[in-house]
Amino acid sequence: MLTLHGAALTTPPTLAPLDGSVRPGELLAIVGPNGAGKSTLLSLLSGFRACQAGAIRLDGRDLAQWPVYALASRRAMVAQQEPPGFDWRVEELIALGSDPDPALVTQLLDQMDLLDLSDRSILTLSGGERQRVLIARGVCQLLSRRSHAATDGGLLLLDEPTSALDIGQQQRLMRQLRHWAHQHAMAIVCVLHDLNLASLYADRVWLIDNGARAAHGTPAQVLTPERLTSVYGAELQILSNATGTAPLFALVP
Repeated sequence: MLTLHGAALTTPPTLAPLDGSVRPGELLAIVGPNGAGKSTLLSLLSGFRACQAGAIRLDGRDLAQWPVYALASRRAMVAQQEPPGFDWRVEELIALGSDPDPALVTQLLDQMDLLDLSDRSILTLSGGERQRVLIARGVCQLLSRRSHAATDGGLLLLDEPTSALDIGQQQRLMRQLRHWAHQHAMAIVCVLHDLNLASLYADRVWLIDNGARAAHGTPAQVLTPERLTSVYGAELQILSNATGTAPLFALVP
């Protein structure tokens, strides 16, 4: 789906050349300390920021060559902070620009625990509620514009999607993201600060540090106490994990 071929930014904020791929049906977490380049990398993957070296290709075609309308059917992005804009009702905002089947909007409202808010103004919502609405809008954009010939559900890019959510909503959202990835063969890329969320729910992890990818692989391969202590400068202890597949961490008191 999305492939990086030495993709880089050579002027600040810089990103070192990066090769790799984002695959349909997986949840990829991008983690790293503040200022490491995570959001910059996400903007590069979206096409909003152009490569200054190398290339990024979606379906084998350079991102810069995609017409805006066609790209919107294959890629959706939810930024870390988006201004509320006009006084849209929640269900209107979710459907904005994609002319979806009303049944899809209702389904997304239900999946994102927003049914009771469907007629509310976006301007009256809390930060966490608005965050869930914008994620639903991104998914609606991809699913409603999906062509009959498409073999996957497109690319969803999320910048810190759990930042304004309580722990219950964080859990429900991450479970829902994995569901969408598997059900629709959607490629989902999340910038996350919570290492435990990345460890529990991501299929793969990219660890970014000082504008470069320091490690990549499964959570168990990437999120080691030694590496995280070096990158974050934090004292961590590993906790037991009931699933036995991914590490969980806590700060050393």
